[in-house]
Amino acid sequence: MIARLMRLSLLLPLFALLSGCWDRIELNDLLLVTALAFDQEKGQVVTTVQFLLPRSQTAVGGTGGGSPAAKQTSVRAGKGYNVADALSKLQRKLPRKLFWGQCKVFIFGEELAKSGIRDELDFLIRHPQPRERSYMFVSRGKAADMLEVYPPLERSSAEVLRELSDMRIGYKVTLQELNMKLKGESRAVALPLVSILQPNKTADPFQTISYIHGTAIFHKDRKVGDLSEKVSQGLLWLLNEVNEFTVTFPIGDSNRLVSISPIKAKVKLIPYIKGDQWTMTVRVEAQGDMVENDSNWNPTSEKLLDQMDRAFEKEVKRYIDLAANDIQHRLKTDVIGFGTAYHRKYPKHWKQVEDRWDEQFQQIKVVTKVHARILRTGNVSNPGGLPEEEIKQK
Repeated sequence: MIARLMRLSLLLPLFALLSGCWDRIELNDLLLVTALAFDQEKGQVVTTVQFLLPRSQTAVGGTGGGSPAAKQTSVRAGKGYNVADALSKLQRKLPRKLFWGQCKVFIFGEELAKSGIRDELDFLIRHPQPRERSYMFVSRGKAADMLEVYPPLERSSAEVLRELSDMRIGYKVTLQELNMKLKGESRAVALPLVSILQPNKTADPFQTISYIHGTAIFHKDRKVGDLSEKVSQGLLWLLNEVNEFTVTFPIGDSNRLVSISPIKAKVKLIPYIKGDQWTMTVRVEAQGDMVENDSNWNPTSEKLLDQMDRAFEKEVKRYIDLAANDIQHRLKTDVIGFGTAYHRKYPKHWKQVEDRWDEQFQQIKVVTKVHARILRTGNVSNPGGLPEEEIKQK
């Protein structure tokens, strides 16, 4: 009996250590990070975090001065030899532990992107806290500047970028996709390019947003160039990422405009090899609804509607050809995925050109075939605001 009591007395201290709360971290001890920006400065990495201000969570839209978003976020930066070093130095300046569970936006600065993002990418995919589905961006200028603005609608600039990505404004790339594409056949990737929108005249100096304005092209881990907003739309067609997109095109001798939206599209890449000639057929099936008709054409006429469909096809083809030509011959980087298509269909031929794919990519003949049609012409048949005698019926 005495021996049992002695053994029980030895176990009692262990039971106290088994409490489920002994190592918990209170929410009041965490700093919720919403975005992380990477910049390069004199050979070192500058990491800038945007985080939610704890006091704002119970007093959103208070009576104090400034915009509502200005009360909800702040930024702090640290500099080091690499990301881990910079963040450890940054943590010393903060009274709360950085928590990455809410961080869905990572931005690479323009200068750092040109020198290479491999080290930063290694940190993000190796660290257990960053989410693989977080969105990746490249900034014009310093990435930290994208976090220093305060949007009038959302609580943070990071949330603005996330919302724009979810709306498919530009090309959307997650951390997982970035890592996979840089390890793929072409070792190339396109990332959305963000800029700061000019504030309204009546707004506070920093009361604006960061918005997607073009595309940054990477070969391996280095940024090699940009695509304009117009060419970026063609890239979205090539990547089969068209969503909530409006196509506006001229018709007739007067070149009056017709707009089709939203567009539903299916794009298929069909590789073909004959002798030394490599050909890629881009086959597009597109359809959409008419949302504006500035012409005098009556779209209920079968003949006129058919001509509108042909003009629709011509405009889609123009977008695609413009992007394919720019990517092939100016940037010379296969962000379209031609390499993957050839690898799957012609594995033996692929092995022969794998080591010089960048050169072979420039020699591919691109043939674009578009079939597009207008599904619905809207709530009215005749063009609005025109008398009957001025409307073309056939």
